[in-house]
Amino acid sequence: MGQVSITFEIMPDGIETDLEDIKSKVDAKIGSISKIEQTEIKPIAFGLKALMMNVLVEDEEGIMDKLEEMIAGVEGVQGAKVINMTLI
Repeated sequence: MGQVSITFEIMPDGIETDLEDIKSKVDAKIGSISKIEQTEIKPIAFGLKALMMNVLVEDEEGIMDKLEEMIAGVEGVQGAKVINMTLI
């Protein structure tokens, strides 16, 4: 098996939520099963910003859903969705 690069769009609870804090919490939560490759803060609308996070994981069944649930469970995160997935 190879590795998979997954890009998540992580939406905060509100415009006042610190995205750098969310990034740290997500890294702490998923760091044991993935490696964060790149992050970017992307403006969405009316002052709301999303955290775009590219992570690298081993290719195994159900890993994408597991990561999505773990990220969505972080305090300050409204939701997370997969934007892109590529086998490396």
